Amino acid sequence: MEIKEFNYAANFCEENIWHLCQNPELDHFSKKVLIVSNNNRNCPFRFQKSINGDEFVWWNYHVILLASNSDSSLIFDFDSTLPVPLSAKEYFEKSFERDENWKESDLPCFKAIESIDYLNSFVSDRSHMKDENGNWMSSPPKWPVIGREGGLPLPALLDFSFSSGEKIYLLDEMQALVEAMDERVTCALVE
Repeated sequence: MEIKEFNYAANFCEENIWHLCQNPELDHFSKKVLIVSNNNRNCPFRFQKSINGDEFVWWNYHVILLASNSDSSLIFDFDSTLPVPLSAKEYFEKSFERDENWKESDLPCFKAIESIDYLNSFVSDRSHMKDENGNWMSSPPKWPVIGREGGLPLPALLDFSFSSGEKIYLLDEMQALVEAMDERVTCALVE
């Protein structure tokens, strides 16, 4: 499937995905927003757009969308150099293929937020994209700031400590969930 129109602003993945959750082309999908980070706020991704052409991009956090129905489980990552969308299983296999130099603490962790909760509660004032002098580190999106009073401010979503309010999945746990989804889809297609 191809999403024909979507809002995109480089380095504002959390807002890009917020807009994507509302796209009518995804109405027949169950959608979960995946917040990807770890306690170090530094985790590696393969196949990401990189200004210096590195094999890995180390994001302090990243936000992607997992959309699934009886026919497919897809990941939407507009910062990936892989096809968008891509099967969830293939995305995880390629994007998080482990490197022997990675420590366990480097591995990404995940929070899975229902899209409706994300749409209704996400708040970002974009302050994380300004330097200590108040200058933009990356040009802000043209659309208005998202949220005002919601219960999911970006700093809380990026809390990957044990005191976090949301369940945190380790990479192996999230891959197992994605593979289980893929197996259900395959079984449904065979029947």
